[in-house]
Amino acid sequence: MNQVTGSKILEGRKAVDAYREAHRQLHSKPWHRGIPEEHTPLLNKLLAELKKQGVNSLAEFFDASEELNAKELGFTSRNDFEARATEADREALDRMWH
Repeated sequence: MNQVTGSKILEGRKAVDAYREAHRQLHSKPWHRGIPEEHTPLLNKLLAELKKQGVNSLAEFFDASEELNAKELGFTSRNDFEARATEADREALDRMWH
């Protein structure tokens, strides 16, 4: 996985949030045959925005974002979080951006 910096992850989170809102709006209308075709440009835009941040896939972005979440909670890495997290830490992680 590429090393993705915190600022790039934050920019990626904005892109994911914009995608989620556009997706919500698309599905707020009654279902119609064009939804799959309308969805594809939304996803392509998201992937292009993530690529600008140096991220090659959604999985890579979410892995890097989870790593940042763990570091924001004071752990050195996601592995450190998994090894040492308390229930309170896990609850704090659940309240963070996903």
